Amino acid sequence: MICKSLSKVLTFCILATAAACVSCFNNDDDVVPWTEVKVRINTLDAKYIDLQSDNSRVVVKDCGYGGNGIIVYHTSGNVFNAFDCTCTYEVSDTCAVQPDDGNIAGAVCPVCGSKFELINCGMPTSGKARYSLKSYRVSYSEPILRIFN
Repeated sequence: MICKSLSKVLTFCILATAAACVSCFNNDDDVVPWTEVKVRINTLDAKYIDLQSDNSRVVVKDCGYGGNGIIVYHTSGNVFNAFDCTCTYEVSDTCAVQPDDGNIAGAVCPVCGSKFELINCGMPTSGKARYSLKSYRVSYSEPILRIFN
């Protein structure tokens, strides 16, 4: 009986670890074309100071696909997520999601009305979009945040 329970716990831990390794950086279904991204921001800079707090977000302008920007979400501690602002329903350089005023962990497309969860790998939660926002890698060494492919 103990061996079966231990086996189940071990299986769960292996699956959870594998899921965490894949994380938000699974771009097999990317509908947003590849664009080289090498962004370095100082979180002490006035434009990005909000990222010093947990559960916060900012938009880094003039980067990502078509210069639509990248939305950075700080979950907690040293954990950050970065997503291209290009809406996955209507991929163009004029269709960019914006922070959702009604949801600190959300983004909304002003064109098609699609909503995305930044805390949940940029997944669409409503609207016409069916694909998650394009994610980018992030590294953080206080106070510098790097966003890259």
